[in-house]
Amino acid sequence: MKHLRTERVRPTPKLFTYVLVGFIALLGLTCLYYGSSFAPGSRKSDEFDGSNHRVRTGIGSVRNRDGVLAVSRFEVPKSVPVRESNHLILIELARLHHCPPPERRFNCLVPPPIGYKIPLRWPVSRDEVWKANIPHTHLAQEKSDQNWMVVNGDKINFPGGGTHFHNGADKYIVSLAQMLKFPGDKLNNGGSIRNVLDVGCGVASFGAYLLSHDIIAMSLAPNDVHQNQIQFALERGIPSTLGVLGTKRLPYPSRSFELAHCSRCRIDWLQRDGILLLELDRLLRPGGYFVYSSPEAYAHDPENRKIGNAMHDLFKRMCWKVVAKRDQSVIWGKPISNSCYLKRDPGVLPPLCPSGDDPDATWNVSMKACISPYSVRMHKERWSGLVPWPRRLTAPPPRLEEIGVTPEQFREDTETWRLRVIEYWKLLKPMVQKNSIRNVMDMSSNLGGFAAALNDKDVWVMNVMPVQSSPRMKIIYDRGLIGATHDWCEAFDTYPRTFDLIHAWNTFTETQTRGCSFEDLLIEMDRILRPEGFVIIRDTTDNISYIKKYLTLLKWDKWSTETTPKGDSLSTKDDRVLIARKRLWSVPANSAS
Repeated sequence: MKHLRTERVRPTPKLFTYVLVGFIALLGLTCLYYGSSFAPGSRKSDEFDGSNHRVRTGIGSVRNRDGVLAVSRFEVPKSVPVRESNHLILIELARLHHCPPPERRFNCLVPPPIGYKIPLRWPVSRDEVWKANIPHTHLAQEKSDQNWMVVNGDKINFPGGGTHFHNGADKYIVSLAQMLKFPGDKLNNGGSIRNVLDVGCGVASFGAYLLSHDIIAMSLAPNDVHQNQIQFALERGIPSTLGVLGTKRLPYPSRSFELAHCSRCRIDWLQRDGILLLELDRLLRPGGYFVYSSPEAYAHDPENRKIGNAMHDLFKRMCWKVVAKRDQSVIWGKPISNSCYLKRDPGVLPPLCPSGDDPDATWNVSMKACISPYSVRMHKERWSGLVPWPRRLTAPPPRLEEIGVTPEQFREDTETWRLRVIEYWKLLKPMVQKNSIRNVMDMSSNLGGFAAALNDKDVWVMNVMPVQSSPRMKIIYDRGLIGATHDWCEAFDTYPRTFDLIHAWNTFTETQTRGCSFEDLLIEMDRILRPEGFVIIRDTTDNISYIKKYLTLLKWDKWSTETTPKGDSLSTKDDRVLIARKRLWSVPANSAS
């Protein structure tokens, strides 16, 4: 895998840094020793084992000295190292934050913590999780006065409170709808508000209670000073992700959200000429809202009043207006046209972005301290011309033409995935119990058809768009779904044991084409897959045959099935489907296998 593009700038006490570096160095040497047989740089070519029998091999891809991609055959290892439980957090951090060169890579399985239990099922999990699964009770102590979470025996309960809404997120959401004067005090406003970006989300209780309003939030923790907040959110079954508000754009296309929310999110919005607010401006749809809430105590603090005045001045220059204000909550509105921008005095900052800037380009693209103007088509189109939810899920969105897809092709894709998911669920039926699947990832989401076909099930889907298909991510958000652009030659920014089901359609073929490692991808999938979770892999016959050899090594051998799927407009004659289930396993304390 390649180095992650993200940047994390967070001061760490020197003593802790020295200890952490020392542990990681020791762990790296240990993993190198035990993992050498599994490291990409150490695979042997097809050869004889000294007898008359040829060594069993799998398929991989390499580049020759001229840089030409070629297929070669590698030996499948007999075992995959497992790290000791007391090294668990170091491995989680190492895989999460960077990908070292092959010779220093942590090619080993991450065991569950001691006492791990299969997560509680949704919707029970919204309000309580097993303490053993995320044994970080210090956060409950630090936030005890804000009603975030409470340790209760072998469980952790979530009363629904937050830094700015001690009395519960449900009441806070109603108050926001009242401020905006939406009918029936419903924040979804008849389906026009669907996608929300919650910045500095804590344990994501705001996003949890939005779900009953038919609103899905991308809950983002860019400054996780208390640590593990997102891990709690994911354990609860709430859509959320790690992220960095630093120098690079967030991995979402322009005009993806109707509302952005910051409740004492500890973000310095004024830094670097307001570049972070300008990133929010890029992400909000025409007429979108930014809800900014701070504790009442801040109202009497001179420094915070100064910050508030400076933000007001910046918003005015960005042509945003105050839509509503109550106590310490302010709701700003983004303009629906370019008219105000064009009326500003010459030289007013921030400037408009140059015509050559692509506001939808996100992967490894630096944030820009400029305003992304609307195109001629989007000019004066509130909510980008999208129909209300839930019709939005299946109605062809206006931006289809930007990626060269016709409405007819969009409808055909939607129907194809509806039938595919029916076929998948027939195969899964003997093993799946009610609400046993909640967190789902689609590794190559294309137009979002897989996620759309799951809409009648009580799940949420992280739609991942490979970098080579990144222009299509805008369609995911225009359908009222969520996701992120990602390079599968790298680790995904999430904690271990996140997803109950991972769907990979041609992901291995694409990985092979780009010269990246099958083994790295399999280990990364295992890291983010929950025990007793499922993988659905749809790929070529050769790739499926190779992956099957790893099922036991990865402990994906609780149950599996393989079939030749029905042909459709997206399939090839070589398509095969493999479904496998990961078993719950553990290692004794202070030992590895």
